[in-house]
Amino acid sequence: MGKLNLIVVAHPDDEILGFGATGRKLVDKGEVVQPVIISSGVEQRKNRPSDKVLLDDIKRANDIVGFNEPVLGNFPNIKLNNVDHIKLVNFIEKQIEEYDPSRIFTHHPADLNNDHLQVSRACVASSRLFQRKEGLSNLESLHYMEVLSSTDWSFSDGNVFQPNLYVEISEQIESKINALKEYKDVMREFPHPRSEEIIRGLASYRGGQSKQFYSEAFQTIFKREI
Repeated sequence: MGKLNLIVVAHPDDEILGFGATGRKLVDKGEVVQPVIISSGVEQRKNRPSDKVLLDDIKRANDIVGFNEPVLGNFPNIKLNNVDHIKLVNFIEKQIEEYDPSRIFTHHPADLNNDHLQVSRACVASSRLFQRKEGLSNLESLHYMEVLSSTDWSFSDGNVFQPNLYVEISEQIESKINALKEYKDVMREFPHPRSEEIIRGLASYRGGQSKQFYSEAFQTIFKREI
């Protein structure tokens, strides 16, 4: 088995929006992608489907990009600021102990969606577990990802997403888009940020920044070795 990548996100679809194509690329290379979705029920989501339909959507979307079956937390949607920080940390640490990841990817803390902020803070705290618990592998790297309709609206205080890692995804972008289409009422018509045109446009822009074709970008905040 190749390296394991733990993807810790707030809601169903975040794992595909932020990491769908890069994750597919890693799976194609023989690595493993294990999503953890903190607020899997998304009770406050407009036009939310039934529990069964939502679970089916999650499974089909993650199957398309080759991810493992996601770990589904039941923390409250759009209310993570009311959850004790330590409860989120403990939940994520449990997954780190279970899966012993080489890399962790999560939200940027300046995302417009406050659930993303809470997950990001808890994930960064949890990522230190390898430093204080025997038996865990050393974490190789920790990264923030960008999620359209959230990261792109972080206008507040200058603490914005600053990409420094670019992954070329030309062969995987169709899998990402097809996976997103499995989530009912997530994709929108152009010019909404979650339209197919904008997803391709962002990938083109990130590719242009790095002299690549379609690309996904990340902000690396911790990395061991060179």
